[in-house]
Amino acid sequence: MKRAACLAGCLILLAAGEKLRAQPEALLPIATPKGYGFVTPDGELAIAPRFERVLVFSEGRAGARLDGQWGFIDAEGQWIVPPQYEQVFPYQHGYARVRRNGRWGFVDLNGQETIPPTYEAAQDFSCGLAPVAVVRKAFGIMRRTRWGFVNARGQMIIPPQFTRALSFSEGLAAVEVGTQTLMVTTGRKWGFIDTTGHWVIPPRFSSARNFSEGLALVRAGKRTLFINQAGEPVFEVPYRQVYSFVEGRARVSDGKRWGFIDRSGQLVIPLQFEQALDFSEGLAAVRLEGRWGYIDREGNLMIPPRYEQAHAFRHGVALVAANGRLQYIDRVGRVRWQRPRP
Repeated sequence: MKRAACLAGCLILLAAGEKLRAQPEALLPIATPKGYGFVTPDGELAIAPRFERVLVFSEGRAGARLDGQWGFIDAEGQWIVPPQYEQVFPYQHGYARVRRNGRWGFVDLNGQETIPPTYEAAQDFSCGLAPVAVVRKAFGIMRRTRWGFVNARGQMIIPPQFTRALSFSEGLAAVEVGTQTLMVTTGRKWGFIDTTGHWVIPPRFSSARNFSEGLALVRAGKRTLFINQAGEPVFEVPYRQVYSFVEGRARVSDGKRWGFIDRSGQLVIPLQFEQALDFSEGLAAVRLEGRWGYIDREGNLMIPPRYEQAHAFRHGVALVAANGRLQYIDRVGRVRWQRPRP
């Protein structure tokens, strides 16, 4: 019941922010000789290049760096959070991670520093909670880092007790526990908790990733498995490298070539690529003979491999590099924007 409420809360947050972020999120970062700015998916200039670096728009805000410091701008290029941080991450569920003086905190969409940078490390908010790392000293010299979860007001809701923790996903968070003796942590095991901090799947895995599309990737002994939210194995994966499911496909590798499996564990796109990225908007970037192109969910080559670099599709376009120049291309490979020559 509580997990369902968490999921509903996340959906409400997403819906509430949809109007705010629909337009700005379609803006695409560009790099020019004059600096970084943004264009529309049609390649029209939206925010003139004047920044040293930028991040993608998320929830109506984009990280931007000027004079060595990071802040956040809106869709007009105006500062919502003036440059003052050493590092920032995109907004997630209404809050963005920021670092100052080596410590992490959070700012909200209005630019208010709701949680001052005091934590050793932090992960993104989800379902109203964010994992944060607290350092404690024992005997004056031994540093012990433990992860807990805070709410948007900075209150510690789940006390620091985990050796590692990931953000909540689909109502559960993957966390690791272990016993620290002097400078060594032993008995490390991963499990999954709900938003009250109670174990839903007890810690018994040597590694774990968060749930994605109803399945979580875990390691149990020498076995690599996908489990469901009851902690039950759904199928074993006999590959050296495995990633989580995105758009019904998970990329896998035997150590030499890459392909994709479906949610039953069947290899639906053979191991044939030198490298592969996750699917996004129905296409996945893959590398063949040193060049990148794009395939569909059936493995059909939709855009021939002709790029030196390739990235995921967002709002119908993808960033690629062709003949040493950055470009945004559409789903059939047409150029929508190209970096000007110096």
